[in-house]
Amino acid sequence: MTSRSSASANRPVQLLITVVVAALLVAVATGLRAALAPHLGVLSPFMIYIAAVLAAGLIRGPLCGAIVMLGGGLIGYSLFLSPTGHAPTGSVLSLMLFWAVAAPVLVTANELRVQLRTAMNRLTEALRRGDRPPPP
Repeated sequence: MTSRSSASANRPVQLLITVVVAALLVAVATGLRAALAPHLGVLSPFMIYIAAVLAAGLIRGPLCGAIVMLGGGLIGYSLFLSPTGHAPTGSVLSLMLFWAVAAPVLVTANELRVQLRTAMNRLTEALRRGDRPPPP
């Protein structure tokens, strides 16, 4: 099997892992936010989801982060802003602001992930050649 066919055969597995990681991050963020609900009420319904978007972007990349953004926003909206089915004034604006803030967080996380990968590849190549990394 060539590396190209191996990579394409591995794609569904990688997608499944990404979706599972996203679901776990949304579940953990939802659990933490639910635990804080008695203290916060309807205040800051999305603050923990921002951290989950950052973690998703760093761990699995932009697709995972986008899934967390979408899932966290919709779950946070339905559980913490409109649990009775009637959303108070400003709820939709709050959701839109969450997505507007989470998007640059995700872009930043992805850029950091790319930079770390590049640095690690350079270090690996230097170690293979026997070069010593420059002192800090």
